[in-house]
Amino acid sequence: MATSSTSSTNNVSMKSSDKVDSKELTEDEHKESTVSLDESQNPVRPADCAFGWIPTLAVMVNYMFIFGASNSYGVFSTYYLNIKFPNTPATTLSWIGTLITTLMLGCNIVTGALADRLGYRLTAYIGTVLCTAAYILASFSNQVWQLILTQGVLFGIGASFLLAPSISIPPQWFEKHKGLASGIAVAGSSFGGLWFTAATQAIIDNLGDKWALRILGILTFAVTSVMNLMYFRRVPPKPRKHLFEFGAAKRLTFWLISLETFTMYTGYWALTFYVGTTARLFGGSIQDGSNLLLVLNAGSAVGRILAGVVADRFGNINTLLVSLILTVVIEMPLWMKATSIAPLYVLCALYGMVSPTFISVNPVIVATQFDPSMLASVMGMANLFSGIGVLTGNLSQGAIFDKYDKRKQFTNTIIFSGMFILFASLVTFAMRTHVVRRTNRGAGGAKLTLKEYFLQKV
Repeated sequence: MATSSTSSTNNVSMKSSDKVDSKELTEDEHKESTVSLDESQNPVRPADCAFGWIPTLAVMVNYMFIFGASNSYGVFSTYYLNIKFPNTPATTLSWIGTLITTLMLGCNIVTGALADRLGYRLTAYIGTVLCTAAYILASFSNQVWQLILTQGVLFGIGASFLLAPSISIPPQWFEKHKGLASGIAVAGSSFGGLWFTAATQAIIDNLGDKWALRILGILTFAVTSVMNLMYFRRVPPKPRKHLFEFGAAKRLTFWLISLETFTMYTGYWALTFYVGTTARLFGGSIQDGSNLLLVLNAGSAVGRILAGVVADRFGNINTLLVSLILTVVIEMPLWMKATSIAPLYVLCALYGMVSPTFISVNPVIVATQFDPSMLASVMGMANLFSGIGVLTGNLSQGAIFDKYDKRKQFTNTIIFSGMFILFASLVTFAMRTHVVRRTNRGAGGAKLTLKEYFLQKV
């Protein structure tokens, strides 16, 4: 009888324990399944887990809308220049598109720090509200200065709030496939370029520019609001004493990354802005210019993903260095020697596949060289120089095309673009040398031979 009583007691105890464990498990599962703006409550997950693809794909979708405005502004620019504001100088209207990209990148020094301080989701939702408001307010604008403030300034700032957490998410979820994840995410901007431009043109043709802006605003709000819910951090944010990570500015690596992004962005946009005009000089139509941009975006989508795969295999800085050199080799001879539209298609396909590597790889380099917990802040500080590069490059290329190329050729514009990209490759070479020496010195290794130096995976 005593044995039976003990057994019964043990069974009751085991059942009670099972109930407690079941209750605790249910609470944990409920906690993991609850989406909160308080990211410190999110569970810590291991790197390279399958869950990491959820926030990565959410970033890819949001990139379509973040960069969709700049990719499709050419459609609005054509409409404004030829129909809505035919007496307004093109340089004045170009400020709208220029400010979108400049502020989207330049304001990252603030929005990146805020993303680390406030959390990724809250920062992204601020961006969603500002971008939506920019589209809606622009749809009621009847003056160029109003469009500059709404479609240009307000949207650029809003896009910066969306961009700051988006840059930071993919690299922190992966170790083995860090480059691939970043490449897939940023490919969203190219995928967006493929359909966003065509959709914008179709809406303007059928409903006009005002409803085009309103529909884009509604779509931006609806889609990014859902995607923002999936902006999970892999680990909770660390407590911060200061808004900005000024400690990063004490490292040479930071300044080399910043100089590389500045010089690359200064020369990067020339082909995107002027390949359509080049086609017109060769007797092509406006549709030929649109088709060339579609090829450029398609090549870019493929190239950004391939860049991530190659970077995971051979090293991020190595991949960046080779891609920058190839970009110059592709752009300068093919563009300068082109005499018909056919070579321009080859140029756009190859340039699109190779040139955007820096967009995929730079966040991974920052995540590798700096503490991932302050990734948004460091990228934001570096992107300040990117924004300055966009502004400098766009204004300089327009002036060179008007004054030196006389709007009849692109020789000087191409040289300007190619030389800045070449300088970016020299900066990247210096960054590679610095990182290899610092890594080898930190490991207490002997002086590297020339062969060992070039075979380093960095």
